[in-house]
Amino acid sequence: MGKTIRSGADRSKLMAEQIRLLDSGSLITAETLEGAIAEIAGDIVDVETPLGDSVANGVLTLVDKTPVNAVAAAGKITSSGALVAGSHATSKLTSDTVNNSEDEIVTIGTTVYRWRTTLAQAYDVQIGGSAAASLDNLMAAINASGTPGTEYFAGTLEHPDVVAFTNTDTTQIITARVPGTVPNTIVTTTDGAHLSWPAATLGDGTGDSNPGITTAASHVVINGRTYSFVVELSETSGADAIVDQILYGGAEANALDNFELAINHGATEGTEYSTGTVINPDVTAGTNTDTTEIVTAKVAGVIGHDITITTDCANTAWDAGVLGTEVTGVDGTVGFAREIASDAAYVYVCTAANTIADGNWERTALTSY
Repeated sequence: MGKTIRSGADRSKLMAEQIRLLDSGSLITAETLEGAIAEIAGDIVDVETPLGDSVANGVLTLVDKTPVNAVAAAGKITSSGALVAGSHATSKLTSDTVNNSEDEIVTIGTTVYRWRTTLAQAYDVQIGGSAAASLDNLMAAINASGTPGTEYFAGTLEHPDVVAFTNTDTTQIITARVPGTVPNTIVTTTDGAHLSWPAATLGDGTGDSNPGITTAASHVVINGRTYSFVVELSETSGADAIVDQILYGGAEANALDNFELAINHGATEGTEYSTGTVINPDVTAGTNTDTTEIVTAKVAGVIGHDITITTDCANTAWDAGVLGTEVTGVDGTVGFAREIASDAAYVYVCTAANTIADGNWERTALTSY
């Protein structure tokens, strides 16, 4: 029965015994070697050796097993047609170039902006030297930018629901801070004789009033983290960035490219995906085509099969509800550094300590000589 050599000290003692036997002129056989092992380490029990080798019937043999390296689970998302990205409601206030009059108002949502030559209260907007200058001051008031106390009353706060974006001498565009249909009902009215909105609500759909598209069907979810495809990033129009937004880019191929960038935190944050989006801790996005994207678990092994993947995007589907269909996760064979094993075709060496999530086994084919 083979004995386990448990430590370097055991090996050193065995080598010393071998030298003693040689010096004495004794014949070293498998039997005397077995006896030396038993004498040196009498407390070593008869177990299958963890060193990957054993002595049986006088012959040194390797453990007969086929170690495997860990394989990371992967899944694939496929686009078969147009997805519907979320968008922001917008509208346009238009001036006929005649300046505003004292105490005329512009209402956006529940916020009432009042035109004044002398500012007296929050949300008063300074009447400028021209209609264009007055629109500039309104833009500053909506965004709480510029110079408080000069362009608008100093106690004015930024509008909670919209931002004032593109501005010309005769027009002011406002955009919802968040995508979706909810902002479509934000009130947009005025009693100004020389100002007009295309509709009484932000996203009415009349003229230059463009409805926001719902984001309820624009999501891809990986292990509970939700990514949202949008026509434009919220920060593009000056609103606060919304983490994990992905720019649609006008086509599904572009959307998948940007999806990959967002997962891996590639170039460029704030352009292809929103500012504040961080690298995904669970998966890496890899192989990409115009219609598919493969994501792979960062930790190899069957544990990757626990990573959930879902989507509510139109014409878009994962190959399963969890990773492991595109590539099945495999647990690696546990081993320690320099462990050796063999099977009928290969000799295997563990180059470093191996866990079920590692890939430190290497092999060489057995050949005749």
